[in-house]
Amino acid sequence: MINGGTGPVLTFQSVLFELCENLDIPFLTFNAWVGIWIAFYMFLSAFMDLNRIIKFATRFTDEVFAFLIVSIFILDAIGNPTSKVGMFHYFNSDHPHHDEEVEDDEQYDYMT
Repeated sequence: MINGGTGPVLTFQSVLFELCENLDIPFLTFNAWVGIWIAFYMFLSAFMDLNRIIKFATRFTDEVFAFLIVSIFILDAIGNPTSKVGMFHYFNSDHPHHDEEVEDDEQYDYMT
């Protein structure tokens, strides 16, 4: 059981949305089909009483899953090194945003 599932659900939905954009398919339709598949899987697992194997899930499994979620959030915040947006490129002195700020304020420094 995952307590406080907001982080995993948000991560899953954001990855699902990016996948739909890359494959050029409608997000809501794909999300509905994912929900139907999950419902089928849940009914199947309840029918077969698969929750009896939860005792094999260890603390290590929980920590690996938490690390995956944290990594996705951090990489999303920093940004892709090949794109022109994200915190990774904001600290670059050649970023176009800094040119606009210098025009408005001569004492502007991109590191402050």
